[in-house]
Amino acid sequence: MEAVFSDHWDCPHQFSDEPSWQESDCYWFYDVKLGVGGFHRIGQKPNKGTGQLMLFVFKTGGERFVLNSAPRNEVKLGADARQSRKQVVGSHTAEALGDGRMRYTWDEPESSADIEFYESFYTPRNWPSGKNTEHFEEATNSDGHLECGGRIRGKVRIGDNEYEIDALAHRDRSWGKRSDSAPMMHRYRMYTGTCGSELSFAGFFLDFNETTPMTMGFVDRNGKQEAITNLRVAVTFDYDGLTPLGSIGIMTLESGEQLRIESKVVQGFLTPLPAMGTFSQDNISTFEYGGKTGFVDLEMCTNPGRGSYIPNQADVSFLAIAEGLSKAEDYII
Repeated sequence: MEAVFSDHWDCPHQFSDEPSWQESDCYWFYDVKLGVGGFHRIGQKPNKGTGQLMLFVFKTGGERFVLNSAPRNEVKLGADARQSRKQVVGSHTAEALGDGRMRYTWDEPESSADIEFYESFYTPRNWPSGKNTEHFEEATNSDGHLECGGRIRGKVRIGDNEYEIDALAHRDRSWGKRSDSAPMMHRYRMYTGTCGSELSFAGFFLDFNETTPMTMGFVDRNGKQEAITNLRVAVTFDYDGLTPLGSIGIMTLESGEQLRIESKVVQGFLTPLPAMGTFSQDNISTFEYGGKTGFVDLEMCTNPGRGSYIPNQADVSFLAIAEGLSKAEDYII
């Protein structure tokens, strides 16, 4: 993979004969004015002939929709699944438009969308390499990876209501072999967000094969970038011990500067990961920086006992777990 972004990073790649080889487009977004946001992942494992879907979309004060578990999220790939500039999994698509722009669509009975990632706040880039990262990159993104903050716009339907959004967003793509056993998910944190060109950040903390915990990531401020050398995310939970209400993210940069982000959760959902014997969750949140409101996705797993139990809707207060349409919860307590 080249060090500098080129157009083909956004296009489907030639896959190897490695059974675990995968390619995925993933993005998350939030329109602060409308209160519409979500998380969407379109993945493929071409050697297995299957596609993987993950979708959460919501309107504050309205409805939310979740598609996050088998059998609905595992789809047999069709003949049109891998095109020169487009991935297709069921009714979900990710299409490279050039110049870092992407078009995403989905069409489920409960929700549909046609939206474009139309503005990048910086040139899409890979994670910075650092201490203890080589084995992770080889096991999870062996052929390539990118991250980029920006804006997304278009139509999103939830239930019977359609919204025209213009939202802050972050996207990533990865391709290569993907191990389900190497990453240790019991205290995983991924902290990624933006408020515009003034500040964007992408970082995560992960244990890998019982070795030293590692951090990867970077901050971009008006085109000037710096690596994140340490990430701590302190989370405030509701009474259930599972539903995050807010967080404080402290990113230590290569220069020694510490950047502190305090966020409040707007809506979140949980994804079962039965192949890994655990679960993860994503929480679309807001923060204030320099007089602007930004958004961050707090992606995490809280499973210090490393148990295999996967929570259901009855176990949580506000978090969305059950598939389908439901009322968006009010996170104010």
